[in-house]
Amino acid sequence: MKTNQSKGGFMWSNQFAGKFFLLSLLLAFVFWGCEKDTVSPPQNELQLSQASSDGLVSGWQTIHSLNSMGDVQGILSGEVEMNTGELGGLQSIEQIQQQFSKMHAGIEAVLSGPVTEGIQVEDSLLWFIDWTDPISGISVRKALYYNSATGIARYYEAIYHFPAQLRITYDSTEVKVDLNLTLNDSTDDQFLSLSKLSLFEEDFFVQKIEASATATDYDQYNQVIGAVAANHVWYGEQTELDQLVQNLEINPDQSGHIDERLDYRDDTFLGKAVNFYADFTGDFSETWRDGTQVTGTFDRLEDDNHASITRIIDFPAIYLLDKIEQAADVTLNPADSSSHWLLNEKIYFAGGDIDTSELVVDEYFEGGFKKTHLQGAHSNGSQADLLVSHYPEYQDIEGWTIGVEGYYSLVHVILYSDGSGELWLTVYLNQQAYLNGEEPLANIYIHFNPDGSGEGQITEGDKTYHVKVNQNGEMEIQDEAGNSQILSGF
Repeated sequence: MKTNQSKGGFMWSNQFAGKFFLLSLLLAFVFWGCEKDTVSPPQNELQLSQASSDGLVSGWQTIHSLNSMGDVQGILSGEVEMNTGELGGLQSIEQIQQQFSKMHAGIEAVLSGPVTEGIQVEDSLLWFIDWTDPISGISVRKALYYNSATGIARYYEAIYHFPAQLRITYDSTEVKVDLNLTLNDSTDDQFLSLSKLSLFEEDFFVQKIEASATATDYDQYNQVIGAVAANHVWYGEQTELDQLVQNLEINPDQSGHIDERLDYRDDTFLGKAVNFYADFTGDFSETWRDGTQVTGTFDRLEDDNHASITRIIDFPAIYLLDKIEQAADVTLNPADSSSHWLLNEKIYFAGGDIDTSELVVDEYFEGGFKKTHLQGAHSNGSQADLLVSHYPEYQDIEGWTIGVEGYYSLVHVILYSDGSGELWLTVYLNQQAYLNGEEPLANIYIHFNPDGSGEGQITEGDKTYHVKVNQNGEMEIQDEAGNSQILSGF
């Protein structure tokens, strides 16, 4: 049974299940799966308290999970989520169609007037405007070119002045359309291609984005149902990121391919690839910067409101972890768009130990807003309870965790659209201490990047520690005297 499926591409109305699928999949071990052997021998005599150590491990694993959720959104919904957030780039046929519709409205407005006089065989400029909005201060140029021999029109729009609070300095879009030699009849127009260029201020973390899309297939109404697209992002020198390249292939039969490579300035890279098949199944693979290999298979929701996914993470021999096996089952209720997930996981440690966990997730709508409730329990007795509130620009996550030793932590995370965010974690001796109004043992703050790395600090009484977080989960804690300790997030 096919439900909620659009006419082309990978954007479906029930894609909500994808956004937090990986969050759930990984939270099965985020809070409860890896609390053993986390502290290496202290360097220069620094020994962080058990409360701060446990809190920091839980904090990093939370960051890692939240950052990774976009991957499974891509797997289940067919979208690729740009590491640049919504600054530019093309990820779906729906987005391509939106850009085309916007430009096509401009073309129709121009063609509603007497523009046919003076058209030559070669590209003729039919219309041009350079205008500044007196209220917003935005300055824009628009132009329409038409070739009467080929029937091809080019519509160009460039914004070259933005309000001071925005970091973008230039944004242009060009759309090519086949008007089918009928200049004043829009019913037979076909989108051909689109290209975008965005430039940003010198001190911004993104410097330039180039995006392009070309239609490959149409339906009977000339709507695009197949396309290829590419995104190329250049980052500022103040970041460790260098370039991001994404390529997408979207076919009318729901099959397709996505590949992505994120290069860093230290010559390492993160690579991802997803294959979609016409029967709503697929497979994926990843290569992380440290050599970790990820493979998996999936069955999407679209054909029967049921999805499943398997995922194996194989770590290099240098880590405490050997392998993680994950499996999930998702059921969608199309009547109210709610969903129920059951997630199980096995964690294999290098020393031979095995841990297991189970996570139950319910996603629903309340007051017009989407909520995700996660409840987890681990074989070692630890627990977690989180509530995710979804907003257009960000997600707000609040909840608590109880570790193996009984430490009770309040968790608050703001996750932004580009995968970066902020985490606050407050650690108490136990839940009763929190309920009694006792002072927390430690406070942790981390600002994290889209790849999971970041920096922050721990406040423990009158002591303050600086924390640097690497993508592989290794954290360096340093006190004011320069003494340090290495902590593994796993």
